[in-house]
Amino acid sequence: MRLPISLKVGIFSVAVMGGYTYFANSIPQIESTPPEELSLEGGNVTPAQLVKAGEEIYKTKGTCEICHKIGEKGTRAPDLAGVGARAAKTKPGRSAKQYLIESLINPGAHIVEGYPPIMPAVDKPPIALNRSEVWALTAFLESLGGTVDVTLNDIPATVGAGGGGGAAAAAEVKIPGDAKLGKAVFLGKGTCMACHKAGDIPGTPVGPDLSQIAKIQTPDYIMRKILDPKGMGTVANYPAGVMPQDLGTRLAAKEYVDLVAFLLTLK
Repeated sequence: MRLPISLKVGIFSVAVMGGYTYFANSIPQIESTPPEELSLEGGNVTPAQLVKAGEEIYKTKGTCEICHKIGEKGTRAPDLAGVGARAAKTKPGRSAKQYLIESLINPGAHIVEGYPPIMPAVDKPPIALNRSEVWALTAFLESLGGTVDVTLNDIPATVGAGGGGGAAAAAEVKIPGDAKLGKAVFLGKGTCMACHKAGDIPGTPVGPDLSQIAKIQTPDYIMRKILDPKGMGTVANYPAGVMPQDLGTRLAAKEYVDLVAFLLTLK
């Protein structure tokens, strides 16, 4: 018995779809899950393990490498080579771990000459390290020329509370602007690309690379920097006074909000 053409086509389609389905299902599936927070409270951890965990935080979640270098002069922040030894001599009466902890959670307390106060508190968004992570990071910094003796009890219990990891850190500040229109402002009226690289925008390296600005700075800093560039300080190793002081007044309110919205996508 001859089958109708339409039926033959239907059988062929089912067979092809079945083959594709079998092939797709045979590929190992990778489940995407957010990275777990580091928690060392209540557990036994050796100084070596703590330092290793801190180094990982330094290179990843802490975003420290964006501004700091170890063994070479950074473009935005001091070289951290030997900081574990230097920290013990920076302020009389303060140990290395005390200086380092305060520098991480209250950066404005210890401004290195020649560098503007642009570092955010590491236990608050956008970095938002928890107490264990600040402990490990401090141990890693101590290990750079010093002795690792920081304990969890040295880290204030309030560190990371309310602004650290978890749900509180996951919440992002929402700016009522259009990031796509803001990119156009960056490329056009704002003339930002004349001095800055930003993601896929090549720009000119007269000013700092903004490709990860939202990862290392708060929305408040970004908004203020546009309105008052001089007042917010000049990033080390870049010329002062280059960024237009009247940029905020040259942009319409909508353009300003759109530009901020675009900059907050640069992570």
